[in-house]
Amino acid sequence: MPSYSQINEKLIEVTLNNEEVFAKRGAMISYQGTVSFARSFLGGSGIQDLAMRTVTNEGYALMVAKGTGKVYYGYDGLFVNVIQVNNETMYVESETLLAFDSRLRTGTMFLGNQGGVQGILRGAVSGQGLFTTTLQGTGEIAILSDGNAIGLKVTPEQPVFVDPDAYIGHKGNLTSNIVTDLNWKTFVGQTSGESYQVKFMGQGTVYIQASER
Repeated sequence: MPSYSQINEKLIEVTLNNEEVFAKRGAMISYQGTVSFARSFLGGSGIQDLAMRTVTNEGYALMVAKGTGKVYYGYDGLFVNVIQVNNETMYVESETLLAFDSRLRTGTMFLGNQGGVQGILRGAVSGQGLFTTTLQGTGEIAILSDGNAIGLKVTPEQPVFVDPDAYIGHKGNLTSNIVTDLNWKTFVGQTSGESYQVKFMGQGTVYIQASER
């Protein structure tokens, strides 16, 4: 299986042994060994999911690296974080997805399926799309963040509240809804406080970044 190593906060190394890895187009920094690169349209998903991503604009431009050697990935000076999933589903915005391999099955999910009407509302108020990319299985996922990503544990006894603009992704058995404190001053722009947050409940981890997009 491909091996992921953190070189520094902005660069990872993926070791291949007659294997392949999918990565964001333009993210390959350097490589050693016998490795070939080609554009990938499926990236571990099927034709049906490719059509779904095309319709929903939750697409990601990928390159596949195949062979034996070491490939180094980074992107636009952003921080890189390697996340382990163990028979889980990771939900992540496609623009923050850096690299993964074929051990994980990709898909596209309507946010409303995660939290009903509240899931739709989260997409509307955050300016993010109503669809998100999913990766399911056991393996590693490299994601991008503005500064170090922070993983916040969620338990049934301890929900987590997140600014939607700081949200990167989440994994585990979680549901979400919107908590608001909207008032007239918020609508006319006379308050600087946060007017809404996403409340995550259940068992899992939510990943956030220190800056708001």
